[in-house]
Amino acid sequence: MLVLENDWLSISFDEDRGAIKRLYDKQREIEYIPRLLDADPFRFEINERTMADFQHFSFRELQFDQERHGYEFTWAISDQITMTAMIQLNSDTNEIYFDSDVSNESDNEIYSLEYPIIPNIGEITENGQDDYLAHSFATGVSIHNPMVNFTTEWNGLRFMPYPEGFSGATMQFFSYFGQGKGGLYFAAYDGESYAKWLNFYKNENQLLEASFIHGYEDIGPFKGINVSYPVVVKLLDGQGWYEGADIYKTWATQQYWCQKGPLAEVDESEKCDWLLEEMGVSTFGINAGSDRTQWFQTHHDHLKTKMFHILGPDWTHQIQSFGSGVPGGLDDWFPTKFNQKNLESMASYGDKYAPFEFDYLFNVNGADGESGKKALQRIPAEKSIDAYKFSLICPAEPYVQRFHIERDERLQEEANVDSIYYDISANNILKICMDESHGHPKGAGRHITMAYRENYIKTKEAMMKKADLSYIPMGTEMMNEVFLDILDYYQARAGAQPAAPLEGWNIRELMKSGEAELIPMFTYVYHEYGPVRLDGWGKLVEEIGDLFYFTVARTYLWGGLYELNYEYSPLEAIDGVENTGEEHYYPFEPQGYPFSPRRAEYISKFAHVRTGVGNKYLAYGKMLRPLKFDCKKVNLCWAHYNCAKNFKEYNDSGELTVDSIVHSVWESPGRQIGLFFANVSNEDQEITVNPAGYVQGKTTAKIHVDGKFVELVEELSTLTLSIPQKSVLLIEI
Repeated sequence: MLVLENDWLSISFDEDRGAIKRLYDKQREIEYIPRLLDADPFRFEINERTMADFQHFSFRELQFDQERHGYEFTWAISDQITMTAMIQLNSDTNEIYFDSDVSNESDNEIYSLEYPIIPNIGEITENGQDDYLAHSFATGVSIHNPMVNFTTEWNGLRFMPYPEGFSGATMQFFSYFGQGKGGLYFAAYDGESYAKWLNFYKNENQLLEASFIHGYEDIGPFKGINVSYPVVVKLLDGQGWYEGADIYKTWATQQYWCQKGPLAEVDESEKCDWLLEEMGVSTFGINAGSDRTQWFQTHHDHLKTKMFHILGPDWTHQIQSFGSGVPGGLDDWFPTKFNQKNLESMASYGDKYAPFEFDYLFNVNGADGESGKKALQRIPAEKSIDAYKFSLICPAEPYVQRFHIERDERLQEEANVDSIYYDISANNILKICMDESHGHPKGAGRHITMAYRENYIKTKEAMMKKADLSYIPMGTEMMNEVFLDILDYYQARAGAQPAAPLEGWNIRELMKSGEAELIPMFTYVYHEYGPVRLDGWGKLVEEIGDLFYFTVARTYLWGGLYELNYEYSPLEAIDGVENTGEEHYYPFEPQGYPFSPRRAEYISKFAHVRTGVGNKYLAYGKMLRPLKFDCKKVNLCWAHYNCAKNFKEYNDSGELTVDSIVHSVWESPGRQIGLFFANVSNEDQEITVNPAGYVQGKTTAKIHVDGKFVELVEELSTLTLSIPQKSVLLIEI
């Protein structure tokens, strides 16, 4: 065995192959690889074929200085292809650094390298009962006992691309830990946005495996792979998913995507004040081309807040719909078909709106069809859980770059939009294109990411210039960290699971059983830098069930705006009338569910907190670790009909057991602490909390219920709080 060790850990490698055979936490006496089994030291994808074969392996010890030592491993894949890895361990840290490089002097094409592979990981706690995987998939998920819940039918999070917010990794880390015992943190410290995959899955030995795949940057004969960033494996204490997130945040907030700084410090010319401070609710998918003023009025009568509307796609000259067609070039997009009554109605309430665009979909049989065909993005198969079956155009292709700017500049000129929203855009498309005729290398991972960024930047500048405005916010479907400094909001759906479709569908059964759940991982790392999350996938009807109350509370208390969604189903029935499928962009089934004033008034409480006393926390604040306290569990029913009729989620229903108190803790830019508690049950509740950890010296606290001040408290050691049913309580320290 080849061994690297210090007082914290020991890692061993097979001296015949260089595969990892042992990873041992000396302080906690945890064997993370409990069995000596065969494992691949790496995997290559050469000429579209994955392999782990090599001709010869050699190694040499390295002594960088008195504090750092390690190994250099060399694998001769063939006479002309060589892989080199450098593994480094510092004497005073509990983390290992892996660097790797592939030299190719052959006419073979090397697509990707999977390294390091940490194989055959076992349970941490007894039978895995307190083991969890925390991954940035869907902006943050926690999966309980992956040894049990990863199966031969679904082996876990394999082929998880980055930067890809829908089917992959929104950040470059994940952790596997046993609560209260120990764990492992895995991260790539890449500040340049290269394509990679962050994987944690069950291997052929039916044990757990972590790996990183690198590549698809510049593929061709005599071209190798230089992984210009380290992969880090670090020991954890097992103190929940926040532990790994804290480690990652220290690195991540120093990268270019946080270059503008916290939103509270950003100049008004580089952020959207009305979105951050004035909007209490968002909607998604209300028809742009048909009169919906009756619903705007009814919503405002009960929600009593300004609203941000992402209108449906039915505003283009040629059809833009779900499943029935999309526009091609500019002549298919214009002139626009916005219903002027809608625009006037929204403006009268102080609302803002954005039109929906299928951003990188293109009808190659429509206007500019030949240009569209030449620009089609060519994506390799089997590198994601998404098949990317759409006709997508490559963001680096010159026609696409011109088209993106000209389309939205003209839209701004015609419709004077308040914002722009992109569906099927950078955050849910694999950053790879294999067509070199577009002017980029084959693969082009980082090149594609930077092209998306450049298109966003130049399009936003053109729209602002056309409107003579200082700032126009831009949003997308889903989010990834590399676009934080450019985008202002994103639409998500995972917060409403299991009463929602799309992201998270591969772990939906685990979410229904409670074995997996959404965690605010992305929010915890980045919230004070933006962007705003729109989530909830809700309706103002009783028929969707009581999980609605939990979802609303969690969305707001995690810093988001609740979204009323009307993409695949009708608006609420008012006086027995709902909008028809003939006027919509998806052929939904009539429902007839009446508008519920009670549900609107519940949302209104949170909207009032969001735009009022809680704004400095929920819009601009930094999320902190929550308090620990005991509260009752409640069983909440749910029903889901707002999705495509061919989705297996359509008309699904069930019951979910959740905490009756939703809770979060925030620090404002002024260093005040806000403790939020929402009672989602049908009865008043008392809980006991101790906020002493957030108190420095003698201080007082203000208590607000539903945004209204009710009490001043001077003793902050232990508090017994009475929280009314269906209400939100804020303690300001």
